[in-house]
Amino acid sequence: MPSENNPPPKESAGGLPVVECANCGVCCFHMGYPAYIMPRDPMTVDEINALEQQKGKKFSAKRREELQAGHPGESHWHNLPDDLKLELEAYIAGYEKPEYGQSLDTFDGPCIWLDMETRMCKHHTVRPNVCRDFETGCSECLDWRRTYADKIN
Repeated sequence: MPSENNPPPKESAGGLPVVECANCGVCCFHMGYPAYIMPRDPMTVDEINALEQQKGKKFSAKRREELQAGHPGESHWHNLPDDLKLELEAYIAGYEKPEYGQSLDTFDGPCIWLDMETRMCKHHTVRPNVCRDFETGCSECLDWRRTYADKIN
């Protein structure tokens, strides 16, 4: 909601808001859920081969190396309160990936942490790296703003 600390966005010459996060949130409209890099144990070559067969595709050499190395997970995942971890893990366990296509209807939909009324993240202080790295006003930001121009107040 616009307020003294969160003013409504100003219009630019092209009809899109001046680039600021307040009352926008379009970067989160297609995420589905926060994309943390979660910890994972290293996989053996046999496990990777079995996963390839299950998925019906071969992994690149780089992806095979990543799977063999495992990952400790990003620090923001480790700092996430336990109740949010459990809530997110339960959501992900029941998540059904959409059939991606060319229309916005086939995207994941808004992130479960996006408050659609305020257009702000409900858990901004513990957001994942992908959200922290996304720069307001970058080319991807502007592309998403153009894509969702009709949904920006």
